Amino acid sequence: MFSILSRFARDDAGVTPVEYGLIAAILAVAMTVAASAAGFSLADIVG
Repeated sequence: MFSILSRFARDDAGVTPVEYGLIAAILAVAMTVAASAAGFSLADIVG
């Protein structure tokens, strides 16, 4: 397990589409949590 993480940390091939997808998913979760903490519901945002 540690060797996989160290190999990932040393990889400097650039950002791949998979990493872009992970960043987008993390941002979506963070925005949902922030909106929920501010008191908005999904129905308020969408509708």
